[in-house]
This record gives sequence, C-alpha cells and structure tokens, in this order.
Amino acid sequence: MSELFEETLYDSISGEEKAAAIIENFGNKSPIHEELPKGNSKMIQTFDGYQVSIFDLVSDYTLKSPNFKEKKNNLGYIKDSKCTKDTPVIYGNQDTVIYGAGKRIKPRLPGRKESEHMKKIFLPELLPLEEYNLIIILMSGGKDSVACYYKLLELGVPKEKMEFWHHDIDGGHPERRMDWRCTQNYVKALSEAEGVPLRPSWRVNGFFGELYRIGASEPIEWLDPVTGEIKHCKFSPNYLKCQDIKEKATAEIEELLQYGYRMKFPAKSGDLSRRWCSAYLKICVADAVVSNLDRLRELEQLGGKRHKFPAKGSTHQGRWCSGNLKAAVQDSVTSNLDVTKTDKKILVVSGERRGESVGRAKYNEMEVHRTNAAVKAHRIVHQWRPVIDYSEKDIWEVLKRHKVNPHPCYRAGWNRCSCAMCIFSTPKLFAGIRELYPEEYELLKQDERILGFTLDNKCDLDTFIGEAESCVYHGDQKAIDSLKTGRFSVNDIYVTDEWMYPAGAFHGAEGGPC
Repeated sequence: MSELFEETLYDSISGEEKAAAIIENFGNKSPIHEELPKGNSKMIQTFDGYQVSIFDLVSDYTLKSPNFKEKKNNLGYIKDSKCTKDTPVIYGNQDTVIYGAGKRIKPRLPGRKESEHMKKIFLPELLPLEEYNLIIILMSGGKDSVACYYKLLELGVPKEKMEFWHHDIDGGHPERRMDWRCTQNYVKALSEAEGVPLRPSWRVNGFFGELYRIGASEPIEWLDPVTGEIKHCKFSPNYLKCQDIKEKATAEIEELLQYGYRMKFPAKSGDLSRRWCSAYLKICVADAVVSNLDRLRELEQLGGKRHKFPAKGSTHQGRWCSGNLKAAVQDSVTSNLDVTKTDKKILVVSGERRGESVGRAKYNEMEVHRTNAAVKAHRIVHQWRPVIDYSEKDIWEVLKRHKVNPHPCYRAGWNRCSCAMCIFSTPKLFAGIRELYPEEYELLKQDERILGFTLDNKCDLDTFIGEAESCVYHGDQKAIDSLKTGRFSVNDIYVTDEWMYPAGAFHGAEGGPC
C-alpha cells in the first residue's frame, strides 16, 4: 500500500486517467486489481483488498506521472475533516507480529532535519521492540491512545513490557475539575480489563492550582502501580523557598487567631465595631495590602505567577496546560522513577495523528525523546507515534476489531476526547459543557471576571458560545450518566452487542489542539 502513496501522477487529469497512469507506472507490479465505481468518485482496489478513492486522497497528496519534472511533498494521510464512515480503511487493519524477530521499524516519511534541534532529535529507525526494557503508552483515554495500545498488542509486544501512563489534569484539586469526571475511571477500567499496569501522575492541584498560582508551580506526584504508594519528584530549590514563605504566612495567621476571630455576619448598626464590614473590609484593607506586598513580590520573583488561562497557540509557553500539566509531568516522572532513571532503554508511545491538524501534520513519526540521557544516565528514550498516518476511520477500525467501548464523551456527541473544558473547544462543545455542568460553567465565567482574562483569546464565554446549539447526543443516556457522575467500571470497557460508531465520530478535528 505504501508504494501506491509514493507514486505520483498528474493532478489535473481525470480519475480514469489517474487510475490508468498508476497501472502504467507500476507495470506488472501494479497493486490495482480492479476499478470500483462509486458515484462520481473513482475507487481503486489494491491487491491486498484496500479500496482507495483517488478523488478523496488527491487533496492530501499530489498524484503525478514519472515524467513530471517537479515533485511535491507526498504526505499520504487523510484529514479528519474529510474522513467519513465510507472512507476506506488504509492503515487500520490487523497488524502482523514482529516482536522477537529483530525487526527495526522505520518511519513511512523521513524525519525532519531543517534545524539544529530537529537534527538533534532525528531518529532514522526504532530499536527492535524486544530491545526496549519498558514501553510507556501515554494513555489519555481518547481513541488514538487506545488504538496505540492495541497496535502494540497486535505487533506482539507482551503486556508485561507495557505500562499505561495517564496524566491527571486536575491533580486532586479539592474543588475544581477541568477534565471529564469519568476519565480516571475509564483509564483505570481499561488497565484492569487488559491487565496492563497503570501509573497515574499529576501536578498537585492541577489546572486550577496552576491557574491561580503565585510562586513556584506545585510538585509532581505519581502512584506506584505495584505498591499503591504516592511518590513525588524532587522538589526544586525555588519551590522549597516559596513553601517556606507560605508557611511563615500561615504561622502568622494561626498566631492572629489567638487574638480573636469573627465568623458571623456584620450587624445592621452605626457602630463600626459591630458593622465590621466597613471597618475591616475597607478602612483596614490598604494597611494590610501594603504590609504584605513585599511577601507577594518575593513569591513572584522566585516562581512567577500565572493568573491567566492558556493561550490558543502552538507553543507550550503560551498553551501552558499542555506544557506544565502533561509534558513536564511525564518528563519529571521518567527522570525520577527507579525503573526508568538509569541504564534503561525506553520507548514512549503517543497517539498524535497528522490528520488532526496542520501542526500535527508536521510531526515526526519517531524521534529521540526529551528525557534521553544516553551519556549521563545511560538512559535511552525514544518516542514513537505509531498511528500518525491513521485516518479517523482507521482508528475506529482498531477499536471495533477489539470490541472496545470508546470514552463516554464520544458517545455523548464530542468529536474529541480532550479535557472537558479544553480551551480549543468550539462554541457547540462549550454549549454542551454548559448543559451537562452548569455549576462548573458558572465558575469558569467567575474565573474570567476575577482574573480579568477570558478563556477564549478574544471574548468571554457567553459571547463565544452565542446561539450555538449544544453538541450533547441524548440517545446514549448511559454515556451522559457517566460524564455527570464519573462512574465507569471494568464491566463497561467491552461492547457485548454490535459495535457501533459513537455519536461524535466523523465530525472533524475542530475543537482540538493546533
């Protein structure tokens, strides 16, 4: 099939002529067995049973003849925005076992080397899968990460060689949630059903702790899948200094309690000692602010402050939710964990796909991971995106083959399984959040007012949603119940009846990362 993608023809000729030119180019080795009519689109069937529409794919890679002088980049993937349930399955068929055969997997497209950084992380091929001591699957609970796991399983990777790593965006915050209430239970249920260890990790207090942060970011913790013990990464010097300042402030408050406390509403009186709201909330406030400015300023100098929502950009500096709550968490755990710290060969597997966005279309299929420390710690870390060329149809085919129930958000009408209140959500998706979680939605609006910074780059939430209809599909009440209550058990992982596409399938990639 890859040969078909690598061939090029004129992009201005008819479907019939293109099909004929493909046959001519391949000669006796043509992968085309027969032409299948399908409306106005010319379908071709390959020798191994794939059906490909020339018209469907031509927009994603250019077909030209061998005598065409100037060749264009031939990407060979289908954008989510153009994928439907009728799109042919190209990459998502059953894989062949290669584990233990000494096979080195190479990328379909060569890795990029246009900058010093890209040259540094360039990886021409993976080690044979059996040579890695640990294969870490970054398991978000979304369809792509689930498909990555089943692809590895089909390639023959033993379950004891794999671990699911899930980054909890909410970090155990006592009051607020940014992610779906059922995501933790969904990932846990998949782990238990498949018998693959789950290692959850998080930044303490998660998204909202970081949103309202003054001083250094909270530490990173993880749960040991064997002992159940919560462990933490090494504290930074700045964090320890900030903690010292906060502890001193807390001690001062406790000392103040010895001198009295209020805990009752002000009285309707002209006496300011009884109508304390005026005296203590107006008259004395300026004095308190002045005396504490130095302490706040010291916290900011040590660790900075956040106090604004992530930006809808492609860099982790502006879109800090991905950088600070996912990438940094993963890197810290990898560097601090005994089983990954030194003398190990590790493969990190993630589910990004080219069809999702313009930005992800440029990703390498494989590269040297950020935590690679071959000299210092004798730790080799590679990253592989095994489904990078898969279409949405290919991904669903994998889940269908293994009878896996997708995350409830797909079944309730969401096209992506990002955080529930992801900054990239469309008006229709946020209207769905407003319907399912009205209290959380009101708190988000309150955050905008407190911070003076809107979640959307240009306007407040109500304006952003406007008159958009909710995306919620009410035909799957069990999925909606799971989103509202957080309930999802190991008995819910597999589909016992006929597997069906969820309501959110084939609605494009809008509402996801750039």
